[in-house]
Amino acid sequence: MFFLFLFLFTQLRELEIWAKITTQGVKRKIPITIADFNIEKELINTYSSFAQEIKKIITDDLDFSLYFKLCYPESNNTYSTNEKKVDFKGWRTTGADILLCGDIFLKKKKIFVKIRLYELNIQKLITKKEYEYSSEINLRHFAHKISDDVIKILTGNDGISQTKIVFLNKSGYGKELMICDYDGYNLKKLTNDGKLKLSPEWSKKGDKIVYSAYDNNILRIYLYELNTKKTKILYGDKGMAATPTFSPDDKYIAFSMTQEGNMNIYLISSDGGKPQKITYTSSVAVSPSFSPSGKQIVFCSDRSGTPQIYIVNIDGTNLTRVTYEGNYNTSPNWSPKGDLIVYVGRTKNNKNQIFLTDINGSFIKQLTFEGNNEDPYFSPDGLHIVFSSDRTGSWEIYTMHYDGSNQRKITSLGNATSPAWSPIYK
Repeated sequence: MFFLFLFLFTQLRELEIWAKITTQGVKRKIPITIADFNIEKELINTYSSFAQEIKKIITDDLDFSLYFKLCYPESNNTYSTNEKKVDFKGWRTTGADILLCGDIFLKKKKIFVKIRLYELNIQKLITKKEYEYSSEINLRHFAHKISDDVIKILTGNDGISQTKIVFLNKSGYGKELMICDYDGYNLKKLTNDGKLKLSPEWSKKGDKIVYSAYDNNILRIYLYELNTKKTKILYGDKGMAATPTFSPDDKYIAFSMTQEGNMNIYLISSDGGKPQKITYTSSVAVSPSFSPSGKQIVFCSDRSGTPQIYIVNIDGTNLTRVTYEGNYNTSPNWSPKGDLIVYVGRTKNNKNQIFLTDINGSFIKQLTFEGNNEDPYFSPDGLHIVFSSDRTGSWEIYTMHYDGSNQRKITSLGNATSPAWSPIYK
């Protein structure tokens, strides 16, 4: 009887945790089918592979978004998407509610892609939109733009297909800033100064990256401006300054700093100036992350004897402890939706894994299990997490859904760590 009770209790607990997690997710996925693009006759030879690539990118984007259930026609079945006579009955057999189809054509000696969205149940056009394409435009960026427009039209939410990820890659004795698209493509190196850098993070406008770096054995806070490609020191006084993060309005940066042998959380204007102390501890307080409101900060401190996750108001009041399970919990990141916190916890086999909890610490869910996994960071829609892992033998950047599913490697560089997801560009 006892074991039956224990089993039922465990099942109920898992259901409770799942319910808490899925409340911030997508309640119902929209069944959608994506047709092959129609190509104007004189463009077929030149733009056939172009059409296939755009369709594939859009399909991958919508699938990753978690808003859609992809539906496909049975093998060898094709149905008309001619704008004058769409085969609604045929496309409905895929199980989809929405049909996405496209046309590639020439207009005024320029290439255009037109997207059409139909509601299959009522056999009506939802919308259509044209996009001009030229060889100067990055094809993947072009397709990501279409994906985000489709997501916005059908769900009312902003898509993340055009977002970027910044991370660090070891280069000689230092680490350099790198960025790539959310799916790992269009990799680009930002810095090449040879400094050992730590903890990069985007401004909420997406125009700056803040990070810490060693300079003459002093750990200082730097700002990299993407428009000018220039770096400047934000704070470089005495002590060690680390783990910087922007406030939601970009007016402030929270970071940890050592003074008088202790490391506490400080707040400084994003334009520089004198830091304001937030936490007061004789031990260590590091890795701050703002709540979406900007009124609270989640951080790591070993004030209880072991590293644990805490929340505090930005004026230093109302300190509360979030984690109690495990003797080593660090690197918290607050979901943009406001209800969840992801962090790194050390397991009994001495491995670092990624865990999820809510702001009250009322449940814990382990998300990763292979190798060591660190540096978790939420996507701007709160539905995905980027992180680093050594599961293949070297550190690489991975993404997964907020519930731990669909874990996939997006870099193959070796020694890639400390990722952070950009905001949504509008």
